[in-house]
Amino acid sequence: MQFGSILKALGMIIGILSAFLVIPAVYSYLLNTGDFKAFLISIIISTVVAIIFFLIPKSKSSLKTKDSYALVTFGWLSAGLFGCLPYFFSGYFHSFTDAYFESISGFTTTGASILTNIEALPPGLLLWRSTTQWLGGMGIIVFALAIIPYLNIGGMGIFQAEVPGPTAEKLTPRIQDTAKVLWIVYLIFTIMLIVFLWLGGMTLFDAINHSFTAMSTGGFSTKNASVASFNSPLIEWILTLFMVIAGMNFALHYRFMFNGFKIKLYAKDSELRFYLLVVTLSISSIIAVILSLEGGNFFTTLRNVCFTVASIITTTGFATANYELWPVFGHFILLFLMIMGGCAGSTAGGIKSVRYMLVIKYMYVEMLKLIHPNLIRTVKVQDAVVDRNVLSSILSFIFIYAAVMIFSILLVSIETNDMITALGSVVACLGNIGPGFGSVGPTENYAHLGAYTKWILSLDMVMGRLEILTILILFLPKTWKK
Repeated sequence: MQFGSILKALGMIIGILSAFLVIPAVYSYLLNTGDFKAFLISIIISTVVAIIFFLIPKSKSSLKTKDSYALVTFGWLSAGLFGCLPYFFSGYFHSFTDAYFESISGFTTTGASILTNIEALPPGLLLWRSTTQWLGGMGIIVFALAIIPYLNIGGMGIFQAEVPGPTAEKLTPRIQDTAKVLWIVYLIFTIMLIVFLWLGGMTLFDAINHSFTAMSTGGFSTKNASVASFNSPLIEWILTLFMVIAGMNFALHYRFMFNGFKIKLYAKDSELRFYLLVVTLSISSIIAVILSLEGGNFFTTLRNVCFTVASIITTTGFATANYELWPVFGHFILLFLMIMGGCAGSTAGGIKSVRYMLVIKYMYVEMLKLIHPNLIRTVKVQDAVVDRNVLSSILSFIFIYAAVMIFSILLVSIETNDMITALGSVVACLGNIGPGFGSVGPTENYAHLGAYTKWILSLDMVMGRLEILTILILFLPKTWKK
């Protein structure tokens, strides 16, 4: 392990967090809301630690793959730690466990909250909650890659360890430039959404916060009733559109914006077509079942279902309707979407659409071979043959994902006697969704859970954001051997 370089890079990451803490601190100071002291103490602590780590001499060698995994894991855990300081010192959180849970939920864009009265928080803390999600959406460490080259630390391994999906797409010759263009696209969409929400009727403060948490597919809101509190069909449709956009591969958005605005770039992508097909089928089937069993106004049902499906499949977690009141058929569809998630290279969580798509194609090919044993057939994506090693790694990932989910449910069930809550909370946290089922549903929160359960779920959030293997690798003894 190249501990010198890892600690030096961690110092850079903590320093970036410290710099972002200044924004809500200044806002709190100007409003004189009483939480400025909490931000000031947090900035001092994080800055001192960042300087100490940054002064550590870097290792002689560049980071190896295992070093990248360690840096990314420790970087995210450190983000949760230093990001929770304003919460802890503000006095609005009952314990360090609650403060860390809220912080790591923000950075991993999960959106699971322990707050029972969100609107009681000062604006500075609300802005920091949203900022943690915005930073975590594209990745705090990917953000740092633009600076890390000056430390002569290898970037591709870090990029691959943090960016979700089977493969991390390199858009430019230099990985640092790839990180920059992804963040530029992310920023452009965020600014666009701020303008639309502001014009749609939100205050500028609410528009900024909800844009931060929508584009990051995080789901934190400034209101207790989430987006439902605005009671605005226009705002809901705007957020529905941008949540679906955030669930797409940002590499596609980059090519569209910087290669002539050609819409066919989207149409040619097989994963995007599969993702939109699943969204369309889910919306259509849920609406049909609700109207046939319960009746109701078609346009209201359409709006609620479209918003909820977009919120769940992109793992955003915004709420406008209590989906637990829907027929059980709708519950199972949403559970499927929670586990699937958005596209690879998006800010969404879950297993990812491309993995689902490739597994379905692989199953189809294997069934054909049972009928025609001598048939030679390969799995293709956009006319390119998918290597069997890639298919094998996807199947392994899905098995490991399921194993971690089951094990986590067992651990949570020790303290939580409700089976639906145990299942719903783990699926929601591992998939970085936020609201689940049972007592952690769309109209509830995680405040009532015990400290033990909150720490298990906090680890699930990080594992889900880093796609499990990045963390599990660190538990192998060989990882730490020279």
